[in-house]
Amino acid sequence: MSDRKEMVRRSGRLKTGIQMPPGLGAAPEPRADAQRNRCALIVATREAIAARGLEVSALDIAKAAGLGVGTLYRRFGTKEALLGFVVLSFYDELCVLARECMEREDPWDGLVEFVMQLAGAHRDNIGLAEVTAACDEPPTPELAERTAAVQEAVIQLTERVRATGVLREDVTWQDIMICSRASLDTDHCLGVDAGPDGWRRVITLLLDGMRAPARTPLEGSGPQVRL
Repeated sequence: MSDRKEMVRRSGRLKTGIQMPPGLGAAPEPRADAQRNRCALIVATREAIAARGLEVSALDIAKAAGLGVGTLYRRFGTKEALLGFVVLSFYDELCVLARECMEREDPWDGLVEFVMQLAGAHRDNIGLAEVTAACDEPPTPELAERTAAVQEAVIQLTERVRATGVLREDVTWQDIMICSRASLDTDHCLGVDAGPDGWRRVITLLLDGMRAPARTPLEGSGPQVRL
């Protein structure tokens, strides 16, 4: 097992809090075994997406859940519907995390906690890292809505810190979003091994560079939201 997959297996981040898809389970109420099968498929899909990404097969998901592939299609219609639901649940959990971080007494501590958790989620969850970077095709309306919700949460976290004067003036919320992906390629370079927590050092260095006063002007126009 690779170090990356072992890290995913051990990590509990963004792999809890299973929620049922809206509408499923309403009139008529599903049988207990059907509900258990649905939950088993969701859990298996979350783990498969985290470990292998969005190209995981329906057969692999069903096997991991201890079910036949036909059960997957009966419960969700298509593999894509199941993947879509699980991806949306990841985004919902990011919004919950952001709200929790906004409750921290120190706004800077709240921002640091959110960025560190998001950076760790990008690293530990291959599928999440894939979908947050996807830009080749327009997102579904549901995913676009969740993306906007996460963006709004990051804006609020950023402006809360800016009001304290701790954040350098030229740092934007878009900078913070992009920096959260810096954890993805920090393991090795020119014979240097960063160690299992090397990515945390990189994120900490980046966050410290966002603090006021700024010592070096930022070059370029900065990251922008894709429309």
